[in-house]
Amino acid sequence: MIRFSELINMVILTGAAVVLLEVIFRNNNAILWLDARLLLGCMMAMVLRLFILADSPVANNVPIFRVYPELCWFLRDTLFYWGKQPISIMMLLQVLWAVGAVISGTYRIHGYFSTKKRIRNYRWLRNPEFTKAVQRINKELGKKTKFRLVTSKELSTPCIFGVLRPYIGIPEIELTSEEIYLVMKHEMLHYYRGDMFVKILCEALKAVHWLNPFSYMLSDLIASMQEINVDFRIVRGLPEMEQLEYVDCLVKVARNREKRKRKNRWEFSFRKESPSEVNKRIRLMLKNQEISGKKTTASFLLSAGILCLIVIGPNILTFEPYAIHEEHVDGSIGGKEGQIYYLDNKDGTYDIYVEGQYYETTVEVFDKNVPVYNTLEEVKRDD
Repeated sequence: MIRFSELINMVILTGAAVVLLEVIFRNNNAILWLDARLLLGCMMAMVLRLFILADSPVANNVPIFRVYPELCWFLRDTLFYWGKQPISIMMLLQVLWAVGAVISGTYRIHGYFSTKKRIRNYRWLRNPEFTKAVQRINKELGKKTKFRLVTSKELSTPCIFGVLRPYIGIPEIELTSEEIYLVMKHEMLHYYRGDMFVKILCEALKAVHWLNPFSYMLSDLIASMQEINVDFRIVRGLPEMEQLEYVDCLVKVARNREKRKRKNRWEFSFRKESPSEVNKRIRLMLKNQEISGKKTTASFLLSAGILCLIVIGPNILTFEPYAIHEEHVDGSIGGKEGQIYYLDNKDGTYDIYVEGQYYETTVEVFDKNVPVYNTLEEVKRDD
């Protein structure tokens, strides 16, 4: 199982990064002056890092001397014995986490297949305008994917579902030929950009880190950035009047939404549920056309700096509880500072050296994190 300190490190550092991204996302100008694609890349790097439940090989330990060590000792103390197996609070929490992850994962898998079954039962959409739009967009993008077009009274907004056999769901709404083209392009871009696969990764992340609130915040931020990136991709290079048509299309679809609480996490909708999100996307699209040509090298350097802070930071720092009580430090190996290493005597024994001075001989390597050398020359080379 993952060590407690590793889990705490993930929660603290990735949590701080998520909060930073949340602050950036709330400021439209920050999104515009930075690079929306790079911000989305930062978020995806965080998702992938959270799936690696282990310390980075290049991480540096940062010892914590107060409170944290006492908490770890408390969690590791034996509560009772199950047969001969000592049971601690830490072990119970690990079991709870594993059981919760299984339950959360099962719930999400069930939701996926329930959605798949429901969409398959929708009636086929046989409007030739939609078929022509798909063909036109595939030709523009150089793609050949076949999309299954369905419609139903249950749908309140256009959506896409599926990874290998994609379905595009269209609500019963009156759309012009140009609006059909814009709606279909939006959904098809979600598919071709791999957004459905990213959604599955985010749901898996929430299943594994079901107790971590930052995993839910990160998933929501990714969904919002996906919508913004698709919007930017569509309006990029469009004449001003056609940009306004896309904005009108967003508003029209938003107004068509039925006022109901049911929300399906597995369908990629044409718009976010909140009207404020639609307003935000419209403002960003219109401002992006004004600012896109004014981005400087400094803007991209700032984006790269945020990437380093968000992605690299959690990989180079690991907060570890200091393992020795203050009153026991004197006379112990290591203390708070100093180099420790083993010297293999080739006879089943090891000499322990602290700060280059011989300490004692042992028959066992007690700490696998302490280096073992064959000769003193190897020690000098490492120094």
